[in-house]
Amino acid sequence: MILMRSMRATSLAIALAVALLSTGASAVASPPASDPSPVAARPGLAPAGAGGTYLDQKGNALSMRGADADRVAGSALLGCTPGNGADNPHYTAPDVSGHGTYVKGTCTNNTAKVYNCLYEWYTDNTWRQKACSSTVTVTAGGGSGNRSNARHACDSTSQTISWRNHEDVDVIGEIDTGDNPYRQANVNCVVN
Repeated sequence: MILMRSMRATSLAIALAVALLSTGASAVASPPASDPSPVAARPGLAPAGAGGTYLDQKGNALSMRGADADRVAGSALLGCTPGNGADNPHYTAPDVSGHGTYVKGTCTNNTAKVYNCLYEWYTDNTWRQKACSSTVTVTAGGGSGNRSNARHACDSTSQTISWRNHEDVDVIGEIDTGDNPYRQANVNCVVN
């Protein structure tokens, strides 16, 4: 009985080998076919009108209302709208830098709490946060001693990269909109 089982197993193995060889298949397991690995996202130039997802420094998605954000119906009735006091991201050796100031817009109070953050564009259509300023209390109008400042050291200046500088303004003593207006510029600065 054992001899018959062994003969059947041998016959089955021979039949399988003949079938595989006649179809050109291999009896040796080959590794599964896989797609080429996707190219890792890297800093680059954003296409015109690039939207994208904003990520904080830990990779979590952020909800942003930018310079061209659609206004929520009636938001102007809820409070004032500060102007965009963010400047263009720029290179200040050895860093990429951006500032935030208080522009009154439709607000009437003269002071606000301001902070700003810098975002580098990546080829997977994400804007990745690289630096944020501390929150400072400033008066309307800006100036070198009257603004927030976010900066990050460049790992390289050999490539032009798209950067955004978003600011947040909380007008003291007034309700204001929750927009995070920005300015965008291409800067010779790569931060990995």
